[in-house]
Amino acid sequence: MGEQRTSIALGGDIWHIIITLLLVESRASLRSLRLASKTCKAWVDPVLYRCLELSDEDTKFDSTRYNIQRLLNPSDDLSTHIRHLVVSNNKRAYTNYWMLREVSDQYRPGDLESVIGRLHLLQSFSWNVRRAIPEAMIAKLEQHWPGVKLSVGSHNNPNTDTRLLCSPLLHSLSFCILNHTATVVATDQLDQYSKLPELREVLLRSLNLRKLDIKFEYNWMGRRVHWSGITAEPHVLNLPLQPSDRLPPLQELTFSGPPETYEFDLKHCRLWKQCMDWSQLRRLDLGISCPQHFFEVFGGNLPSLKALTMGMRVGDRNYTHWLYGPLTCDNPSHIKNFIQSLPPLLELNLTDLDLLVELFNIEIPGYHRSLRKLYYHASINRSDRSRHYTWSESHLLALRDRCRDITDLTIDLPLVKGTLSREHVRAVTLFDRLDTLKVFVELNYRASDFSPQYYGDVDGSGPMPPLDLKVAREATVFLFKSFFVNNPYAHLRSLEICFLRQRLEDRGQRFDNENSIKITRLERDDAPGPLDGGYIVEGSGNWVDRDGRTQRVV
Repeated sequence: MGEQRTSIALGGDIWHIIITLLLVESRASLRSLRLASKTCKAWVDPVLYRCLELSDEDTKFDSTRYNIQRLLNPSDDLSTHIRHLVVSNNKRAYTNYWMLREVSDQYRPGDLESVIGRLHLLQSFSWNVRRAIPEAMIAKLEQHWPGVKLSVGSHNNPNTDTRLLCSPLLHSLSFCILNHTATVVATDQLDQYSKLPELREVLLRSLNLRKLDIKFEYNWMGRRVHWSGITAEPHVLNLPLQPSDRLPPLQELTFSGPPETYEFDLKHCRLWKQCMDWSQLRRLDLGISCPQHFFEVFGGNLPSLKALTMGMRVGDRNYTHWLYGPLTCDNPSHIKNFIQSLPPLLELNLTDLDLLVELFNIEIPGYHRSLRKLYYHASINRSDRSRHYTWSESHLLALRDRCRDITDLTIDLPLVKGTLSREHVRAVTLFDRLDTLKVFVELNYRASDFSPQYYGDVDGSGPMPPLDLKVAREATVFLFKSFFVNNPYAHLRSLEICFLRQRLEDRGQRFDNENSIKITRLERDDAPGPLDGGYIVEGSGNWVDRDGRTQRVV
């Protein structure tokens, strides 16, 4: 009776809020709540098991075996809660094991087909396994769930799974174009090793495909596959489209891997524009590439775009960088015109490889008003390290005036006389609607409050210099609390400061040599306020002091 009164008193909305917060902050606590009573179990299970992953990863293998056992039990109600099922494998894939066969003493390889047949309201199915899907399984999926959204991820199996990729259920695809093998480097026979022709055939048959990730990789030696000669004419590394082709209207398009690998030549861009309806594209991710011909052809032709990721890099198009490949844009005006031609964006992710910050801050100012998420990262100029751009106070204030509704912000901040300046802190805290803030602080070779003077190698791939954990933690806490000093109702929930060592080369993409401290605000009603310690502090990376001792973030 007491349990029933508690349930009625809380109400469904309150239960939903509690369970949703626990799902994000502590799944272990959510599982404990599930065991408290039958009422709690009835509220928790539909949320906890809405998305279920079956994986052979070490930390998930035992739970996968247990969940399969539950799903095969007719008296268990787990199958009634699952809406999204994910099947994936990790390291066991390299030893030719499949997770269901690892438990073959209790289950047959066809058990997953039985699981699919027992589900009640499946909405999506993800296959992230590096082997062909069994015919019986895909047939069962198509028969029982003709409206399900099929997602295929990490598809880099040397033998293309034609049956899976030809399924009418295919909705999302991550397709690896070049495998990182020594054979690719040793030959000029593009058709044998590039899967772009195969991808074209998949696209022509996949009328329901809406999300596509075209993935490129480095070869086994770490050198760019782009260097191997396979991109020489007539073997251009892009989709071999024909004027009669009709591709599915994508909503999301991503190019992953080394920048400037996919060749956006003018003829190809015009042909792709003709072969596909681009009016539905909402998310475009070019990585850190800056393809001028793409900007010229598609400027003003992406009316539904809401999220954009790209690089800003210009110069002599005859120049090829050892890491980032050839330059494909010769004038910043192409970047400016493309961005100005777009509809109001909600998310913008820019990697500025040539310090074109004035272009972003001055020449296209009115465009920022719709932004909710901004990631802006400026690289180090390899010939003049002093030119590394970080946000000035005036630029931060101008950005705040144009982006008053921004909720997620990622930027670089400078060290002034070895520490974070109060002027920059004050400017950042004026973003009063921020929910998430991530700040990158580069430790140059000179001594600072955070680290002593140090000497680096050419590519900056060595270990981090010794860091003063106490000072770093105090600086992070100070910045976090500063949001609430003059505005106790500030929205900030998460703040992370990442400390990076200096690189002599352009830092076009992040490397592992970084340490970070993250503060997360406590959301409980009974938690103290942010100024009174209502937050938790976490750290990542290898924190080593000047005496070589490992430090623990608390």
